Amino acid sequence: MSEFDCKIINSEGDIQHRTITADSKMDVFAVFDESDEMVLSVKKKKESFDLNTWWIQHQKPKPQEIEHFTTQMSAMLNAGIPLLGTLEALKEQAETDTMKWVIQSLYDDLNAGTSLSQAMRKFPRVFGLMYINMIEAGEKAGVMDTILNRLAQFIGKELSMSADIKSAVRYPMIVFGVLLLAFSLAIIFVIPTFATLYEGQGIVLPLPTRILIGLNRAVTDYWMVTAIFSVITVIGLKFFFRTDKGIITKDWIKLHFPVFKDIFHKSVIARFAHMLETLSRSGIHIISALETVENTVGNKIIAMEIAKAREEASGGSGLAVALSKGRYFPPMVTKMISVGEQSGSLDAMLGRVAEQYDSEVDHILKRLTALLEPLMTVVMGVFVILMALGVFLPMWNVYKVF
Repeated sequence: MSEFDCKIINSEGDIQHRTITADSKMDVFAVFDESDEMVLSVKKKKESFDLNTWWIQHQKPKPQEIEHFTTQMSAMLNAGIPLLGTLEALKEQAETDTMKWVIQSLYDDLNAGTSLSQAMRKFPRVFGLMYINMIEAGEKAGVMDTILNRLAQFIGKELSMSADIKSAVRYPMIVFGVLLLAFSLAIIFVIPTFATLYEGQGIVLPLPTRILIGLNRAVTDYWMVTAIFSVITVIGLKFFFRTDKGIITKDWIKLHFPVFKDIFHKSVIARFAHMLETLSRSGIHIISALETVENTVGNKIIAMEIAKAREEASGGSGLAVALSKGRYFPPMVTKMISVGEQSGSLDAMLGRVAEQYDSEVDHILKRLTALLEPLMTVVMGVFVILMALGVFLPMWNVYKVF
């Protein structure tokens, strides 16, 4: 609710100023219409800046909070509790002030006649496009409880995957951090000593040594330029990856990055199968379902292949045939979809595809530590070889001179 400064003419013909608390200007007019008073002007009062309120509204709830919110909402709707009552109860159970504020906003918008998906579109950073689009699909098909249950499973699966990845990379990252620190200390304190020694000999320094000396000068003599360049690069990349081209580039990297590419690829295929199965079982036409999946699958590259397949399918082509023309849908997936189309059991086949790829992702995650060890060995080897060559190659050249 907000406060409005109002200038009115009362029933006796006198002009008065009043402050009214209401949800909108329309509600203010409704209040004075009931009392037969004429509104001359309505202005929303400027709210004083509150640092605590600003902080609450600009925080992002943790993924675990969204998972709890989704799971509890699904359970309450399954129990027959109305949506407004569900949101009211969830607000009381919210763990943080930010989540309470988000739920209160959803409650107010629904109370004003807005749909849940439209109310959630005010919080794209909280719920995400996939979440909102699936809620909208659930509203259209009348299967909100099923969609919420599926969303809770998705979020739980992604949280579990994220935890497994963090656990697997924790030790390699610690090793890499220590190695990077040692390399930096060597660049700053060791290389200058050797550089002075070699320059006094009047010999041509080899490339690895020149690289190390260049790094030393960049860090010590031009540290401000290096810092500004680094900050500009980070900010530039951040903004670039928010553009359409940047999103496509980032998603392409995910599908081709060593070690992690199978995890990203197979998890996207599993999500595709899960969502298409859910929407198809909910009675949504396959073309509309593909459009929703295209917007929520979580990878722009694969989304573009789904869009092409949807266009072909709308022209009469089979889904399996259309998907097989792309690069990222494996033959096993298209063959199983083809069998499902021919036998009239597409939903069941999509469910099997999802289970198969969920299982493969779990298997890869369990082996992730073993997969990272060779990669870390190569990175460490590059650092060590560069340092060794930079230090010892000039020594060998000096010996050759004498």
